[in-house]
Amino acid sequence: MHIFPYFLLFSYIFAIFAPFNIIIMSEKFPYGYDVNAYIDKALERMKETYFWATKEMLNPEWTYAIEQDEDGEYQYVTYYDPGSDEKFRTVWKEWDYEGFLKHYIHMNGGTAERYNPVKESFFVRPARISSAGWDLEIYKIEKRELGGFSVYIQAGNRTAGASKSFYIPVDYFKLPWEEFLDKYFELAPPSSFYVNKADLENAHGLKEFLGF
Repeated sequence: MHIFPYFLLFSYIFAIFAPFNIIIMSEKFPYGYDVNAYIDKALERMKETYFWATKEMLNPEWTYAIEQDEDGEYQYVTYYDPGSDEKFRTVWKEWDYEGFLKHYIHMNGGTAERYNPVKESFFVRPARISSAGWDLEIYKIEKRELGGFSVYIQAGNRTAGASKSFYIPVDYFKLPWEEFLDKYFELAPPSSFYVNKADLENAHGLKEFLGF
C-alpha cells in the first residue's frame, strides 16, 4: 500500500505560510516580546510633545505587559491599579504597535503635563466669536514653566460647554513664522476653533510671546 508522505505536505504548507506569520508578528511586535522596549519607544514619541517627560513622571496606575492569550498568541496587556485591592487586567487583541503607543501617550500625557505648569498666558481676541450658536469664551496660548507652549480653548452656548487643550509640537518653533502658522492651523483649524491666521497675525505681542 502506497503511503502518502503527509509530513512533506505539511512542511511545504509551513514553508509557504510561515513568512506571512513572521510579517504579521513583526508589525505587531517589531521589537520582540519585552514590553520595556515598547515603553521606551512610546516615551520617545511622547517627548515630541511632552519633551520634559521622564519615566518618573508617568502615571503609576497603569502598567503594561506582553503576554500569551488562551490561544498562545502574544498580546499587549494593561493592568490598571486605582489604589484599591483589585487590579484590572485587559488583553488588547486589536492593538498593533501604533495602538500601544497611542494608548501609552494618552494615559501618561496628562500626568507629565502636571510637572510643567503654566507660567504665563496670552489671550487671543478673534474677530469672530460666534458660530452655529456657540460662543468662544476663552482662547489662550500658555507658556510653560519647563518650556513649551500649550493652547486652551473654551466655548459654549446657553445649555452646554466644551473645552479643548493641546500642546504645540516643539519642532514647529524651528520653522519661519509663516510656516509655523500654517502648521499650527493643522492642529486648530479656524472652522472648528474660531481663530484664523489673520487673528494671530494681528494679535499684538503674540509673535514675541512665542519667541519669534
